[in-house]
Amino acid sequence: MIELNEEICEFIGALIGDGYIGNYGSRKQQYLIGLVGHNKLDKNYFVDYLYPLIKRNFNFVNPHIYYRSDENTIRLVIYSKRLFMFLTSLGMPIGKKSRIIKIPQKILEKESHICATIRGIFDTDGCVFLDRRLKYKQPYPRLVLQSASIPLIEQLENYLGNYFTLYVKKNNRDGYRNNLEIYGHQQLESFLKRIGLSNQRHLSRCPHGLAVRFSPR
Repeated sequence: MIELNEEICEFIGALIGDGYIGNYGSRKQQYLIGLVGHNKLDKNYFVDYLYPLIKRNFNFVNPHIYYRSDENTIRLVIYSKRLFMFLTSLGMPIGKKSRIIKIPQKILEKESHICATIRGIFDTDGCVFLDRRLKYKQPYPRLVLQSASIPLIEQLENYLGNYFTLYVKKNNRDGYRNNLEIYGHQQLESFLKRIGLSNQRHLSRCPHGLAVRFSPR
């Protein structure tokens, strides 16, 4: 039996951000869990962080990593009925999920699990943007998440709004994405303390002192 822990929740967060779950074949007997990222910018996160995390927590799977140079993508793929059944038992959707994905209710029952899941979501679907306009004495950081899923944005707004001043834009019309933004040096440092980031792609864009202090071990 698979029991939730912080690392598994972080993996689920990564799936929520940029993953997919499916079963294929004529009898739907091929079970697939996958993640997609940029083949250069996310390579370290996929190879050095996610891959060993998955192996530590699911010793019955053998993840595969593929590169698509024509798409500039890296894919981490797992074929496992057991892991598929575990994830779907939590309520993770099969197939197209961009507009309906949200954090499973069981994760919301424990604070540390919520934080780990949000970390995985921001590692895959978030970005750190430095505003370098002259009106700022130094580059002004913004942590931004875009998602097509309003239910997910609302969950994040409800939790993160207890600790941060957020800018949230929700748009129900087809083709529009929803934004959640945390801005400013103090708020970014507080986010790194409470939630954290594991993807060096994002940490490398944080002010240097923060990136060093909050890099994952």
